[in-house]
Amino acid sequence: MPVSTKPRVLLVSTNREHAPQPVVPNGVACVASALRHAGHDVRVLDLCFAVDPIRTARETARGFEPDVIGVSVRNIDNSDLIALRHYTPEAAAVTQALRAAAPRASVIAGGAAFGVAPAALTDTLGVDWAVAGDGERATVALIDALAADRDPGMVPGLVRRDADGTRLVPPGGEAGLDTLPEMRVQDWIDLRAYQRHGATVPIQTKRGCVFKCVYCTYLNVEGWGYRLRDPDSVADEIASLARERGVRRFEFVDSTFNSPPRHATAVCEAIVRRGLRVHLDTTNFTPASATPELLAAMGPAGFRWLGITAESASDEVLARLEKGFDAHQVRSVAERVERAGMKVLWIFLVGGPGETPETLDETLRFADWRLSRGDAVYLTVGVRIYPGTTLQRIAADEGVIEGGDPLLAPAFYFSPALDRDAAVARLRDFARAHPRFMFSADSRSSLLPYLTRLASLLRLPGPHWRYMGTFQRLARASGRIWRSERVPA
Repeated sequence: MPVSTKPRVLLVSTNREHAPQPVVPNGVACVASALRHAGHDVRVLDLCFAVDPIRTARETARGFEPDVIGVSVRNIDNSDLIALRHYTPEAAAVTQALRAAAPRASVIAGGAAFGVAPAALTDTLGVDWAVAGDGERATVALIDALAADRDPGMVPGLVRRDADGTRLVPPGGEAGLDTLPEMRVQDWIDLRAYQRHGATVPIQTKRGCVFKCVYCTYLNVEGWGYRLRDPDSVADEIASLARERGVRRFEFVDSTFNSPPRHATAVCEAIVRRGLRVHLDTTNFTPASATPELLAAMGPAGFRWLGITAESASDEVLARLEKGFDAHQVRSVAERVERAGMKVLWIFLVGGPGETPETLDETLRFADWRLSRGDAVYLTVGVRIYPGTTLQRIAADEGVIEGGDPLLAPAFYFSPALDRDAAVARLRDFARAHPRFMFSADSRSSLLPYLTRLASLLRLPGPHWRYMGTFQRLARASGRIWRSERVPA
């Protein structure tokens, strides 16, 4: 694909998931901004709300006539054993439609999912090149090489397909985030469409993670350790979105917002210094590092609600998941956050290594306590097994999966010490008695998206899970919520 000028690039976000709410494709905006900074003619096609995504993709490609098409895949599936959705087939269908509509264009791919299963996804989508991990520098280098009709070589994070097979060039160490071009999501994405469907605008204060949870893919996607953004730069981004688009609600989407706590505190203080009257959320708050200084800074910055990813309230399960905290810390954080004036959405997993009827009861007793204090609870059954994780090794050792399984087709771990049908029945009984308890299958209710959108149209203050009790009563009364009494095998 040699061209005399910078190639025209069409970036396509294939994520169409709306439950429990749609997610703004920040990664696509990051790559688009980097390509524009490098002088490319870039267009972004977001298929999240497209009525007919295949037709929309085909017509956009024909109209724009790109030299390069970049397909973004955010998730392989929804990691939900009870209400499973597999996204890869739709992403492959979109890719085929784009290739047919623009046969002379080079088709590449990227997105968070490629950090999880780079080779398998590259083969499934049928693209010759892909990028795993940070996309800004690698995508620019790849497209520049294709435009010059030369091999891109060993660009860090590049996924190559050739006669020797499909392989990943190790991502390597990326430079600091503050050296990247300014990421202006408002230039690429229709934020109002997302807000109408209950979504918040995402903000990332860092990349990477230092925790080693057995099931997590963050180490594959963003790497070990933290790469921190300057707190004032984070505040500038929020101020720009508030000024230019009138955005008032933001969600921090770091792997763990409050780790390291000093950086999170500095971000909150930078927002306060700017006088930004905004509402802040995060569903990535760990009980491992909630310092008094941070909790004191969060309220003035705009936090009233937050999600805490506890996963369990049992020491046995937390130890087997390698969460980095114990049940005492979970209870302590609950009390300290309540004293700081914030309500919590508690997020739990059921069925991981070490789970038994007794450990499940420990978690539900904790949930009952927090529900009685005005919090809410979201619980998922089964733990998705992803490649490159400790859980993959555990599952292979126990015979749950084959050792060579690429795991592109969803596979789940469920503790052999816990009867699945009995556990689901126990959870359903608990859910019926607690309206602010959301079982993972609840988010698949055909009514809940309409309720969420109605709350957005009525401009009810977010986050919308604070109205979970009302939503659940209406959804359950509709008779639609338990669409199947049989748990998938």
